[in-house]
Amino acid sequence: MKRNRIIWFCLWIISIVGISLKGGAVTYGFFAVLTLVPLISVLYLLGVYSLFHIYQELEQRFVSVNEPVHYRFALVNEFPLQFVGIRVRFFSSFSSITDLDDATEYELRPNSRIEKETRLVCKYRGEYEIGIKAIEIQDYFRLFRIKYRNKEFIHAVVKPQLLKIDSLGGIELSDAVRESQRTMSELDITSREYVPGDDRRFINWSQSARTGSLMTRNLTGSNHQEIAIITDTFRYSTEQSEFLPAENRILELTLALSYYFSRNNICAAEYHLQQDIVRLMVESTWKFEEFYNNISEISFSSMNTHRSLYESAMRRRDIFDSSMVFLILSLWDQETEKLLKELEANDLHTVICFVSDSEKDIPDLSGHKSCDLINISPCGELTKELGE
Repeated sequence: MKRNRIIWFCLWIISIVGISLKGGAVTYGFFAVLTLVPLISVLYLLGVYSLFHIYQELEQRFVSVNEPVHYRFALVNEFPLQFVGIRVRFFSSFSSITDLDDATEYELRPNSRIEKETRLVCKYRGEYEIGIKAIEIQDYFRLFRIKYRNKEFIHAVVKPQLLKIDSLGGIELSDAVRESQRTMSELDITSREYVPGDDRRFINWSQSARTGSLMTRNLTGSNHQEIAIITDTFRYSTEQSEFLPAENRILELTLALSYYFSRNNICAAEYHLQQDIVRLMVESTWKFEEFYNNISEISFSSMNTHRSLYESAMRRRDIFDSSMVFLILSLWDQETEKLLKELEANDLHTVICFVSDSEKDIPDLSGHKSCDLINISPCGELTKELGE
């Protein structure tokens, strides 16, 4: 394109020199044609911009991370004007498209269309735009190129992937199973009045009906058999390229851990902060789809601070009555330190899954004896990160 501009400019200068030295109809005609070329090119580009259409379609609106889905698009020319030098640029930060190249140039004859069909893969959980991001058009003489944002984009809702794991870094999850079974509680025949935070599964409905107030069965022993999974939902950045990978990895870890416990019939509960703290029971595998959908719909927000998480967790005795805790997060601060100290004060072993690529952000837990730290990158494949 630069070469064509130089050639045009040189010819235009020559035409001016010709007019100055000789004149004549041919010289003036040559000058007029060269002068009109840029104007014709600009008018052509405006016409293509107004008349050219793109249609694109994804096989399904709700997709999962790393799940290839059918994707197709069509370039359409419905007018008696030939379109040349058309390129399409794809969103590439959060998704990838196979067998298609951004450098390909398309030419559309009058009243024609070009259709392409391939597969698209989304890299991260979340809601973002995929498919064709922008269109580039240029004129016949290749003097000018216009790039503009595609008006007919696809907004995808991407769910996290579900992975089957048996270890977490250097920790065998079977060890967590044995830990959870060390003080398995049994129901007592006596009941007491229900207080917020008690497990609703132990409500004595018949006695509640007789007394007129909600009653729950007592437990023998001080600990539940549950393992607690605390998922951090704090959004620490406004840049999508920064928070999407970390949030995706956090939910992948939550699901992978929960799926392990579900497959092995281990009682576990997941906690995360929305407007208030939410508790989700990890059900058996035949009920796991509902749990998966609930986790997929978790929203991250700058309002879900670690201070709010700490204060909410302090009101939940079922967390401190657990056999052990998995804490999944991507940012460490003083409030997180306070939560860890409270867990240790209640004789709880804590496994911290810290999602970060920066070594300087990894917390120093040398003063804590009853916790394990596993550093996991937000990018790459989770199974490779965990050494599966």
